[in-house]
Amino acid sequence: MKYLLALSLLAGCHMAQAQTTVLSTDFDSSVPAALNPGTATLTGVQGFDGLGSPGNTFGGQFLRSATGNVLTLTLGNLPTHDKISLDFLFAAIDSLDGTGNFPSGDFFKITLDGQTIFRESFANALLSQIQSYVPPTGVELARHVDLGFGGPGGYYTDSAYDLGADPAFQNIAHTGSLATFTFQVEGEGIQTLDDESWAMDRLRVSVSAVPEPDLAWLAGGGLLAVWAARRSRRDHSLPKMSI
Repeated sequence: MKYLLALSLLAGCHMAQAQTTVLSTDFDSSVPAALNPGTATLTGVQGFDGLGSPGNTFGGQFLRSATGNVLTLTLGNLPTHDKISLDFLFAAIDSLDGTGNFPSGDFFKITLDGQTIFRESFANALLSQIQSYVPPTGVELARHVDLGFGGPGGYYTDSAYDLGADPAFQNIAHTGSLATFTFQVEGEGIQTLDDESWAMDRLRVSVSAVPEPDLAWLAGGGLLAVWAARRSRRDHSLPKMSI
């Protein structure tokens, strides 16, 4: 039994999950054809510049949207997969008002194929406002600071997040050849662009699946070679094998 388990684990090394990037953009030159931005526009990142981790920072331009506007990302002809992952940097700009009752909420909502996969409020104005989103470690890049746009001071502070570092956006069950994401800040508290907005940068979508076992490796004697090597070291932790 130990022998079979060991060989199964070794075989698993040749069945590693394969990940394929199906869209990647930093918005520095254009909006991808697959993304319908609605009224969102490419805008300089201002004080968000450099926030993030090495190789994944705000810079150049990002896609800035008024609250209430819907961005729709449609990806077709996806390779065979069983999971899909979403990575992007999220800029919460100016006076997003959280969950509270003045003026009654700004919620960032993301759907996949019509199903809500994320809906949390973000609060940038008063410190007393309630933000429902509690970022996991490594997600929050800045909070309640002036990063440009409507600032400084008062209600006009900003926050930044690496939402790709949130496990909620990784390995979402999905098998279809078509994937449609929507992004929107919605709620009764939506206001004009000069009062509040949001933006995304470094958008990346990938799909992954566990491939079939490497039959060529198995047929070529891979498992037998591993067993023989163990035997040559006189490792008696595995039972003898009859051939």
